[in-house]
Amino acid sequence: MPGLIIDRDDVCLYVTEKCNSNCIMCPMSLDCRKRGSEMSTEEWEHFEEMIPDNVSHFTITGGEPFLHYPKLFPILKKINQLYPDAEVLILTNGRALAIPAIMESLSALITQRYCFAIPIHGSKETIHDDITSSPGSFRQSIIALKHLSETSARTEVRIVGHLLNIEDINDTYYMICGLKARIDVINLIAMEMTGCAARNRKKLWVNYDILCDKAENGIRQAILHGIDTGLYNFPLCQVPEHLWPMIKHSITASKIMYPKKCEECKKKDACGGMFYSTCLLNLCTIKPFRG
Repeated sequence: MPGLIIDRDDVCLYVTEKCNSNCIMCPMSLDCRKRGSEMSTEEWEHFEEMIPDNVSHFTITGGEPFLHYPKLFPILKKINQLYPDAEVLILTNGRALAIPAIMESLSALITQRYCFAIPIHGSKETIHDDITSSPGSFRQSIIALKHLSETSARTEVRIVGHLLNIEDINDTYYMICGLKARIDVINLIAMEMTGCAARNRKKLWVNYDILCDKAENGIRQAILHGIDTGLYNFPLCQVPEHLWPMIKHSITASKIMYPKKCEECKKKDACGGMFYSTCLLNLCTIKPFRG
């Protein structure tokens, strides 16, 4: 449910379940994205009274948080005033930021502590918009990246890999590297198999090791362009050893599960595991390290 999620000095503002895209691999259900709830009035207006004083990091997410930009901008202003040293990560599809008036108001609030993470699902409009089921979304997200690169914020692109874009993964990296925009980070994301992703798994699922193999040339291209490159949600045994430094332990602790086979693995302590939903659906073939 949307609301404040507090983990010591890390605060997540889960703004809303609603979204203006309809991505086929979204871990939320269609009903949540169209009719979902949002933060309470008390949380919108008095969030600072509910969180610790020593907050070092904020994450703002949804759904699509900028669907509520008139309420969100006052929160960002408060964060700037009350927590001037805290980092702010905003997860957004970027579509609203293609609207000049919204971007202009946002730009006045952005400092170098901000990072915006925007998903790009393909190297061209036809692939991206087919995955989001939202005509025009590719163009809007690219415009957002270009606008954001003119601010002091860091810009991150997230590529969620699956069967519908796997043959285009490398071209997607190349396209991002060639944008006339400053891109600081590209992360390849393994799916969370809940909601629409689970419902559409026959159209989407591709083994993690195959996904890594397909993306390797693109990853190399990003590195050569000086772009920080990472892998999110991948178990260690599914990634070639030379790419291990790029693995981020990115799954929320409550969502992590290790299959039974992992008990025999000599490297389990170094592995971030996988989503419990992937385990329950028995989608990933685990390869324990026994040596």
